Amino acid sequence: MPGTGLRLAALAVLTILIAPAVAAAPDCFDKGPASSAKIQACSEVLKRPLLLPQQKFAALMIRGGSLYLQHKFQQAIADYTAAIAISPQETDGWIARGNVYNTLGDFTHALQDTDTALRLAPNDATLLNNRCWLHAARREFPAALADCNRSLALAPRSAETLDSRGFTYFLQGQYAKALADYNAALAIDPKRASSLYVRGVLKRKAGDLAGGNAEMREAGKLNPEIAESFAPYGLTQAN
Repeated sequence: MPGTGLRLAALAVLTILIAPAVAAAPDCFDKGPASSAKIQACSEVLKRPLLLPQQKFAALMIRGGSLYLQHKFQQAIADYTAAIAISPQETDGWIARGNVYNTLGDFTHALQDTDTALRLAPNDATLLNNRCWLHAARREFPAALADCNRSLALAPRSAETLDSRGFTYFLQGQYAKALADYNAALAIDPKRASSLYVRGVLKRKAGDLAGGNAEMREAGKLNPEIAESFAPYGLTQAN
């Protein structure tokens, strides 16, 4: 999750399929970056009378995603909660709200939302990875490993899940296993900031201060918020 987003699959909310009738509001529904203008445009859409449920769901999800990216987390939660009320059978709302809770360090509510999403899509490798990460954050290591291993059985070359399992091992003090998973993740995705960051910590613990510091700096260049994003899990640059 850190740096990746919950890992709770940083939702591609701007790519939601939207009914053709909504195309008249490109400022809300285009694929442009989050901005105050986009938030305002979606707010205007949501004021329209006779808005179809799928249109309202899409506008709430897009506005919620924009609010999240602007670190307006409680407002994002409100939008995702409203979207869930409209379409509780869609996994997107549960995933997105869980991602916000994860970012806030509220792993209990994040796990509840991920559990609900998995009941809707029980063989989704990404959701299994998300739940693995959350169990690890709650120090529920057997459950975390079970979810990560099941996710990897479905998607063996998932750098994100290797990263999650590596962090699970790291938190347990199983550093050799953690390093093996981070090496495997970085072989697939060499620019994965979270894997570089924790591998740097592992190198420091092994006495390679120069190598560890270099990898942590590189991770910071790839994601300037990487150190901050690991803080809720008890990992800091002093580790």
